[in-house]
Amino acid sequence: MTKLHGMRWMTEEQIDELMNSFRTSFWIDEHRWFVRCISNEDCVSFETVSNAFHYTDKKLPGVFRSTDSQDNIERLYTTIDRISDVTLFNQPISSKIYFPKLHSLSVKCPINDQYWSMISNLHDVSSLSLDFTTDFSQSKLQALLNRMPHLRTLTIHQKSLLPLPMSLFNCTFPSSIYCLDFENCEHYFNEKDCIRLTRSSLASHCERLDIPVKNLQSIIILVCNMNNLCALRASFPDEQTYENRPSRICNDDEDIQWLIEHLPSTCAISRDPSCFNDIRIWIK
Repeated sequence: MTKLHGMRWMTEEQIDELMNSFRTSFWIDEHRWFVRCISNEDCVSFETVSNAFHYTDKKLPGVFRSTDSQDNIERLYTTIDRISDVTLFNQPISSKIYFPKLHSLSVKCPINDQYWSMISNLHDVSSLSLDFTTDFSQSKLQALLNRMPHLRTLTIHQKSLLPLPMSLFNCTFPSSIYCLDFENCEHYFNEKDCIRLTRSSLASHCERLDIPVKNLQSIIILVCNMNNLCALRASFPDEQTYENRPSRICNDDEDIQWLIEHLPSTCAISRDPSCFNDIRIWIK
């Protein structure tokens, strides 16, 4: 597929006018060259039609045009393997639209009924991002997880004013999950939260964990109770970081020294040089 042209913005009338210039016998009858236009809020792209079509943009197009009658927007949707727009399923979309080949999915909870009609196959989804705006029903979350037997990475988004959804700790998660990312969760895990996490199926096979924590003791709980954990990145509240920043810049970082004294010798511990409130731990 060859990209012919791209620009920042065009009206639909301008797009139609340009597309009509590709509908002549020179393009269609003599050379069998077909052109499609895909437009979203960022740019407009003109491409030659190919059987190897694969749509990779994060958002669905606002405008779709093609000089090939067999090339339509329904075909575009069947090539999408990644949806990162959490508001997608809140938009009015034709009932004919479905996404059969997804590998990565972002959804905002609670999920509306339109979701189930558009996504018929979640078997190959390996990466899931959940954005919690309310406490999501455990039964609905479990139904979603049951359709993802090959899930490898789970990312949680949560606002600080909201409590952690209990469904996270009570559901049975696929044993294939090896990476948990709470980096975009604005709730800082205290010791009680960490104990609850380590006792859940969510963490039972986790090898990599990114998580915001309240204190150093939370790190001890995670490292000592997650048997498969190999790499941990823990972040602390910003105000706690700035209060102790001088001691963290120097070689005798008190937090690092405390962790060295309280964690097994198989742990390699350091502070992330690009972010003072992050501590990284590798477990051999």
